[in-house]
Amino acid sequence: MDDVSSDPGQHDAPQYYRPGPSTGRYPQYPQNPYPNGWHGGSMPPPSPQQAPAAPANTASGWGPPPAGLGSGPQGRPARPRQVVTALVALIAAAVPFVVTGIGSLFVTVNESLLNDSGIPRGEFDAALAASGMTMAQFGQAVRVMGVVFLVLALVWIALAVAAFLGAAGARIALIVLLVLYGIPLLLIMLIGGQPVFAVLVVGVAAAGVALLFGRPAKEWYAARKLGAASRS
Repeated sequence: MDDVSSDPGQHDAPQYYRPGPSTGRYPQYPQNPYPNGWHGGSMPPPSPQQAPAAPANTASGWGPPPAGLGSGPQGRPARPRQVVTALVALIAAAVPFVVTGIGSLFVTVNESLLNDSGIPRGEFDAALAASGMTMAQFGQAVRVMGVVFLVLALVWIALAVAAFLGAAGARIALIVLLVLYGIPLLLIMLIGGQPVFAVLVVGVAAAGVALLFGRPAKEWYAARKLGAASRS
């Protein structure tokens, strides 16, 4: 008859796996990349399995912007406020001629209009007779001049917008347009008895062009040109 153990846990105790004899060889694991420990105040060195971080803005092909300029959308140099101010000034200088040009297309020059305008009729009739023009021909000439003013004003605005968008050549075109048409227009207005308005309009236009050649604007145009060359 088998002996019955008096130990209640003899039959209930779990059986554990006993490994065989050790070979003394252990699997190799990667070495600790931080043998001296890692401190939170400094960046940890990259592990051998990690690739170094790529430099910033490589996707867009842009390097760091020039000194004094920030970065706009997609790494482009930020537009300086002088360029924005120049756009406002250039458009403001062209608005009176846009209004005048459009108005001349719908205004009929006749005796009633001349009387209401306050123009001395004696001097006007003498000048009209000296030129050999009739009233109808004079009215047609006013319309043609209005169309010229309107076209030049629209071209001026288009060049201002192009310069605002980064076209450096538009600045040169604005200078040419200012010299060829701005100065003669100033003289015409001075002779016509509108000196304050003439000086104000031409002065605002010249100030807008000058802002486009200021240092912040020149650096911005240079940065855009450099970025375009790097992308090509």
